[in-house]
Amino acid sequence: MSAAVGDPAAARRGPSTAPVLYARVLLTIGDRIVVANHRGQPWFFLLGERVAAGEGVEQVLHRLLRRAAGFEVRSLDFVGGMERPGTDPGARPEIDLLFAGAVPRYAEFGSRLDDLDLVTLRTSDLGAVAFRPAGAGDMIRTWLADREPRWHTDRGSGHPTSVTSG
Repeated sequence: MSAAVGDPAAARRGPSTAPVLYARVLLTIGDRIVVANHRGQPWFFLLGERVAAGEGVEQVLHRLLRRAAGFEVRSLDFVGGMERPGTDPGARPEIDLLFAGAVPRYAEFGSRLDDLDLVTLRTSDLGAVAFRPAGAGDMIRTWLADREPRWHTDRGSGHPTSVTSG
């Protein structure tokens, strides 16, 4: 039974506070990365979109890449997660799961969406670029430095994702 139709318990609980999940992809081409930009905006972001209930993160990313860039990547490596408050007052928290993949060698590079540009940046230029969400730039830099997945919070701290037993 859906919470929207006929679930009195859900109505008593009020609006959902469960985080909104997004899947994002860090595309690499040699020593460069691919970032997206809405035309006319001064900030950049990694391609991504919201993950619907019951949908797989990799499924979302492969569909997004086919639609926005016209190619798929062979494999995706887990970069980490970023947890942050919602962007609007009272909004649900958001979690970005970030994966990395190499642009296929013979892919035609460019955006297939009218309002979106795809550009490459040298990794050495990452510090000079404004990202949304704001913590994405730090997340990219730390992963490129050591290829270790980390969990990032809205406070900008990274925590290794591995668990050790003592």
